[in-house]
Amino acid sequence: MVVTLNDINKKVEERRDEAVSFLQELIGAPSPSGEEAEAARVVADKMRGIGFDAVEVDGLNDAKGTIKGTGDGRSILFNGHIDHVPVGGMVDPYSGKLMDGAEFGVEGDIIYGRASSDMKGAVAAMVMAGAVLKDIGVVLRGDFKVAAVALEEVGGAGTMETMRDWFLGDVVVSGEATNMEIALGHRGGAGTSVVVKGRSCHASAPERGVNALYKAIDIIDRIRSDLIPRLPDHQVFGKTTLAVTRISVKPDAGNVVPEECTFHMDCRTHPDYPREALKADLEGIIASMRKEDPELEASVAPPARPSGRNFGGYYTDPEEHPVVLEAKEAIAEALVSEPKIKTWRFITDGRHYAWLGIPVIGFGPGEERFAHTHQDHVRVEDYLKAIVVYAWLACRICGVE
Repeated sequence: MVVTLNDINKKVEERRDEAVSFLQELIGAPSPSGEEAEAARVVADKMRGIGFDAVEVDGLNDAKGTIKGTGDGRSILFNGHIDHVPVGGMVDPYSGKLMDGAEFGVEGDIIYGRASSDMKGAVAAMVMAGAVLKDIGVVLRGDFKVAAVALEEVGGAGTMETMRDWFLGDVVVSGEATNMEIALGHRGGAGTSVVVKGRSCHASAPERGVNALYKAIDIIDRIRSDLIPRLPDHQVFGKTTLAVTRISVKPDAGNVVPEECTFHMDCRTHPDYPREALKADLEGIIASMRKEDPELEASVAPPARPSGRNFGGYYTDPEEHPVVLEAKEAIAEALVSEPKIKTWRFITDGRHYAWLGIPVIGFGPGEERFAHTHQDHVRVEDYLKAIVVYAWLACRICGVE
């Protein structure tokens, strides 16, 4: 069978209203991490209705679907997560309403709601791509798979569960938001904490104690003024970033000078700035400050290693994986424009597949800058075009009978 981009574009346009309604239904299923059951049901029901050959929802509420190929081509796995971060003060977060993007400085119509950009828009597009291929009657040589996973926002347990079930592909497409560009990897993450010791006393006589909170603030000020400005760049992964994200004291009482203060930092690293470098820099700052302040007592917790790795990120090098160039060509054909190649700023589940040696290509509707914000949305035309891209990628990667 010969399938053309024109065939795919025509079918996507015919199913436009269905595609929009499906995404709105998926957004309308609240799914904060750990509460994905309803969203998984919506995805699984849609895959069954489309005619996926195998559909399953596992114990973690990962929805997995397969359109089986003939077995003599490469399989493609589309990965996207259905969980989302808390809605906070977002207005009508589960409305999935159609609105003019001008309100958010975006041209064209958008679909608004929590997780629309991160990343139910991509998940819905993956499923609808399967619908389009089925509708046209395409028979792929390799399997077309969709893993709509849970628990990505809290570490990736959903994806890892599907991997333990050997739900894998020869090529993985992660639908995390790329603004219709191609992402080939991301930096690693190195969360660590500094514990500062003091001496408690009654807050009415603070001179009798050593305020651990004050000491912690002094260290944070030095981190901001000395360490952050000199964090190194990387030609592929970009700038190392560091942010203090949490702080706590003991005892946690309004009338007691705290004897201990702990603050947590999120550092996004690259191969030239591993976790060990972060720990050494923090310890160097504390040692320097101790010379000025003999009362300062602080220690740095060892940054956690993901699966024992020094670098928690990944990069799909086109020289090592020529399929990247195949995918770029296919995406350019579908978009009728040359897509930019970049890396994500945030961490994705793509790393789990990459660590197995599977090439991972990132492409999704939505913009990183709107993820986790009160303006969470996806442009309608980008969502529909993502369906075209995913269907065409499957044809090109898997091959067509």
